[in-house]
Amino acid sequence: MVARVLAALALVAAVSGCGKETAATTSSGWPEKIIFAAVPAGEANSFQSHYGLFVRALSEEVGIKVETFQAADYAGVIEALISGTVDMAQLGAFSYALAVQNGAKIEPAGLLQHQKGDPPGYTILGIAPASANATGGIDYFRGKTVCFPDPASTSTLLPLFEFEKAGLKLDRDYKRLTVPAGNTIPRTVVKGDCQVGLVADAQLDNAVRTGDVTRDQLTSFWKMQAPHSPVVMRSKLPQDLRDKIRTATLKINAEYLAAKGWCTGDACLISSNRDYGYLPVEHSYYQVIWDACKAAKVEACGPIGK
Repeated sequence: MVARVLAALALVAAVSGCGKETAATTSSGWPEKIIFAAVPAGEANSFQSHYGLFVRALSEEVGIKVETFQAADYAGVIEALISGTVDMAQLGAFSYALAVQNGAKIEPAGLLQHQKGDPPGYTILGIAPASANATGGIDYFRGKTVCFPDPASTSTLLPLFEFEKAGLKLDRDYKRLTVPAGNTIPRTVVKGDCQVGLVADAQLDNAVRTGDVTRDQLTSFWKMQAPHSPVVMRSKLPQDLRDKIRTATLKINAEYLAAKGWCTGDACLISSNRDYGYLPVEHSYYQVIWDACKAAKVEACGPIGK
């Protein structure tokens, strides 16, 4: 799976309709529209429920048409950013680093905040069925089949880094099962397709909220902190447009959408993890990703780790 992601990044021109930036521009120098990309957590219609209201609000605040591009995985979003097929995208921290490393001229416009008042970042959890009575921290992964999310996910990279430091070697000490839609990992662990899994705290919360699993079916035996996911924009967009996008992104949150009368309750939450809104962020916030790649030299890092 990792090799497939790296191969996809080498074939940028393979993105549908791609290879050139063809957007028409207005007299102000702005494009007539911008295209926003993301990866849905499940079925195709989840893209609209996760990002539709954000896109609608962004268009209204910035004063420009916003269209959407739904990719199957992070590799597809990265390809589209590199080729200029899309102008904005919701990425993970690791996929942002991969995109930059592979030539995408992008900058962060905001950082997802799961709940109002949360500090930047999120927690990656090691989860197991409650019946397993899992203990022992990171050593509990030893001898297990582990569900990992998308290979270009931060929730894959940073645990691999920790596994390396702990002396856990793939295929010798654990087996790896890739489940690109990270929100489904709690259900996959409960079903027994893997003995343990790696999941963001927000993904576990969302799986419980939607009824995929119940809280008492799973236990958490290990955790680590990680930088949260940025929404990014192409640096080639005009500066005044980028300024308006950044201002709008930081303004749009669940309370803003509810005040518009467009939604109520959980329907106002943004992204596949059902987040509150966005915080300001700088490129330097993601230095930990480059540091982890250089130290762990895992295959998924590609040239970052060399």
